[in-house]
Amino acid sequence: MTDTPTAIVTGGGKGIGRACCQVLAGAGFRVIVLDKDEAVTGVAAAMAGDCRGLVCDVSSHEEVSRAFERFRNEFGRLDLLVNNAGYHIAKSVEQTSEQEWDFLLATNLKSVFLCSKFAIPLLRETRGSIVNMASMVGLVGQPNAGAYTASKGGIIAMTKGMALDLAADGIRVNCVCPGWVATPLVDDWFSQQKDPEQTRRHIYGLHPMGRIAGAEEVARAVLFLASQQASFITGIALPVDGAVTLGY
Repeated sequence: MTDTPTAIVTGGGKGIGRACCQVLAGAGFRVIVLDKDEAVTGVAAAMAGDCRGLVCDVSSHEEVSRAFERFRNEFGRLDLLVNNAGYHIAKSVEQTSEQEWDFLLATNLKSVFLCSKFAIPLLRETRGSIVNMASMVGLVGQPNAGAYTASKGGIIAMTKGMALDLAADGIRVNCVCPGWVATPLVDDWFSQQKDPEQTRRHIYGLHPMGRIAGAEEVARAVLFLASQQASFITGIALPVDGAVTLGY
């Protein structure tokens, strides 16, 4: 088994996930990027540091199983799992179709279950950790985001449950709850609004710091929770939100 600490990041091809890959690689991790986009191999290769891509739909039991089997055969060691894959649908519960609900819960929440399930045996060997990407909306809610808020609230609750289950194995489990972050996902959400630019100005104005976060600011919180500086921290939901939730 290599001595190089190794991380798996799901949905690491863009946005917060890509920033996590770059920050972790800069801190000395070998990073394996799981993403369903066929371009992930090239995307990972273009990142600074030791980053490699594996094509995987993290909402599929079969694909996750195959990806982790390949990972164990090729790399063997796992120190960190970052469950980051996610999507957003800007609809209320009443407006959301059953198909949309199933897709979003599978992408955002089931993926955390599946990847954690297959990662835990590897993490026991290194006494590693899991960092899940939740959201401020899992703490305070959001209008017109019924499935999304349910998925992110579920991640927070599952994080706490896994932290209790795995503490005796030395595996820490935490989650980060970003506020608004400048990512393609957020840009897509803005584009779904009736007046995207007015909505953007409104959201920026909600933040006491007068701006939304950069993806790297969220990634640095992930690195902290994965580091020995956080060695006695487990089961927390850490807001990285520029204080927006204080008055949201």
